[in-house]
Amino acid sequence: MMTIGRFRELFGEEERCWEHLTRLRWPGGYVCPRCGGGSRGYMKARRVHECRGCGYQGSVTAGTIFHKTRVPLRDWFWAIYRLGQGKKGISALQLSKEIGVSYPTAWLMAHKIRQAMAEEEQRRQLRGLVEVDEGYVGGKERGAGRIGRAAHSKSLVAVAVEHWSSGEPGRRPIPGRAALAVIPDATTESLRSFVRTKVRPESAVLTDGFPSYLGLTPRGYAHVAIRLGEGNELAQRFFPWVHVTLSNLKRFLLGTHHKPQAKHLARYVAEFTYRLNRRWQEGSLFERLAHSCLRTTTITYKELVARPELA
Repeated sequence: MMTIGRFRELFGEEERCWEHLTRLRWPGGYVCPRCGGGSRGYMKARRVHECRGCGYQGSVTAGTIFHKTRVPLRDWFWAIYRLGQGKKGISALQLSKEIGVSYPTAWLMAHKIRQAMAEEEQRRQLRGLVEVDEGYVGGKERGAGRIGRAAHSKSLVAVAVEHWSSGEPGRRPIPGRAALAVIPDATTESLRSFVRTKVRPESAVLTDGFPSYLGLTPRGYAHVAIRLGEGNELAQRFFPWVHVTLSNLKRFLLGTHHKPQAKHLARYVAEFTYRLNRRWQEGSLFERLAHSCLRTTTITYKELVARPELA
């Protein structure tokens, strides 16, 4: 795990951050985004390379989330470090205080980084034995106190977790990688789509007896549906890791972000999932996330505030 001291040693100066970003983006040397040519020379005052093939002058930040930013790169690196390294992430308010920018600026920076996390997670599928369930996140339901699939005002999140062997005979499996996604409802279309997207065909899928999960077998999955009845004992026995994962997600959202807007929830869920699936890679989390930020689809503040709520 990269310590704060080590981070400051590596990235305490702005020029070091630019050099590091250049090595991440072009490990073999500058590559022109227009023609693929190499660098004729580097203009340090403007921080741009000139292509020896077409003459295009390009910066290492062009086409990335750092493009035309007024925030120093060392502050961007700190935001990447804090979102990637800390188990609880960081709120936009706290980030704004730590790097000395306005709340809207810190909020936008964090969402750009979360977008990179989300796109990385979209490239992965679970395999093997996978337990699947769904649950609601959000505030308490008003009125009659609806719970579970009867809830109205909360957001529905589907959860899948791989079972990994503990390596010890007689011991139950341990949780492997996870996949989480905000879904519009608990219909057959939504839940099957989640499984098809997040779980590799020919995997064994373990669900409860909810009818929306039926029909997975003809689609290439070894599906086992367990009817749980009214009690919670069987759920804990057969679906231990989806419930632990969902519980940890709720604590993360409540503890760090309090109550995120529903239209932005998918990126907060992606942030949680990204760190969860890399809990064995603490030593390289910063490098991996910084590299992801170079190739993600950037998003603007106007797009974020105008985007309708996710279904």
